[in-house]
Amino acid sequence: MEQTNMEKTYQKLVQDTDQLIAENPDASRLEALGEALLYVEGEGSFDERRKAFQFAYLQQVQKEQVQPNHQLTPDSIGYMVAHLVQLFHGSAVEILDAGSGTGHLSMTVKEQVEEAQLNGIEVDPVLARLNANLCEFLEVPMNIYPQDIIEPARINQVDAAIGDLPVGYYPLEVEGFTTAFKKGRSFAHLLMLESAMTYVKDDGLGVFVVPSDMLEKDNETIKQYLSESATLLMFLNLPKSIFKTENQRKSIIVMKKNFSPLKNNEVLIGDVPDFKNTSQMKRFLEQTESWYDSYARN
Repeated sequence: MEQTNMEKTYQKLVQDTDQLIAENPDASRLEALGEALLYVEGEGSFDERRKAFQFAYLQQVQKEQVQPNHQLTPDSIGYMVAHLVQLFHGSAVEILDAGSGTGHLSMTVKEQVEEAQLNGIEVDPVLARLNANLCEFLEVPMNIYPQDIIEPARINQVDAAIGDLPVGYYPLEVEGFTTAFKKGRSFAHLLMLESAMTYVKDDGLGVFVVPSDMLEKDNETIKQYLSESATLLMFLNLPKSIFKTENQRKSIIVMKKNFSPLKNNEVLIGDVPDFKNTSQMKRFLEQTESWYDSYARN
């Protein structure tokens, strides 16, 4: 059986990565894959080349353990983020990816929202370099800021911020953030969400992948933030089937910059159906569009 363009490109990426590791055993597999992106000429469509990279990345992290926050955002979640961005802003939208990692989430969104202009902030130098090389490989321009999003940055205001936010505590105590705890270290994902929204235009959008328990009773700081600086639009629980345990379950939070209550305070809260159930997924997407027309359209 003849190989697809995606399979050919995937094999080239894996072979070049293995060769680079053999020549430089001290390099990490992600560094080698990043370099391989510069030498391999991908075949086929944008989608085929992106998926070839995705599978090559997944193969590397099976061979060399990486921290959980370096895992790629699944396509199904990326497509949902793209749908929500497009619902509010159409295709001509400038996006900031907070903690952009390899840039794969941004590229998945770009696949669906073709006119999107991309920006990313990533503090990890290996991932930021991998992101830059992926942009070359996919022939997609993206402004990448290699720094901590919690620190002030000179970034133009954007229409929407997105991010699959890393869960855990920020290593330093910070001041000046509504989402920071009064004592001790604060949650990194809350600080990153708040910081990302400072780069969004007034009434612009935030679409973030967050822990499903984020709005539960202990997290008073995010509730304060949402009552003062942003408007909660949606909180959508992702399918349980894509997470190993209930504790790892994530949701998508959608918010608008600045606080202005929705008509009837009609926040859309619900469960995203199993991504493989196409009929239920179609109904769910139609539900989000109907909600938008009824409660959020200006």
